[in-house]
Amino acid sequence: MEWYVILALVLGIPIVLLPVAFVWYLNVSGLYQVIRDMRQRRKRRARVLGEAAALARSRVSVAATEKGGE
Repeated sequence: MEWYVILALVLGIPIVLLPVAFVWYLNVSGLYQVIRDMRQRRKRRARVLGEAAALARSRVSVAATEKGGE
């Protein structure tokens, strides 16, 4: 191979791979953001459901004591 072909390959490969790496980075960071948001949503939902269950239990026990202590 001639030296200019090798030089063209050495300079051309990074130029071609830079946009590919950038798009890959955008995809991976987007997936990470979606997974992180999903975990936060799941934790928040579990906390709210736990609070609702505790509130329902407390209302049931209050209602039971008002009716005559079941």
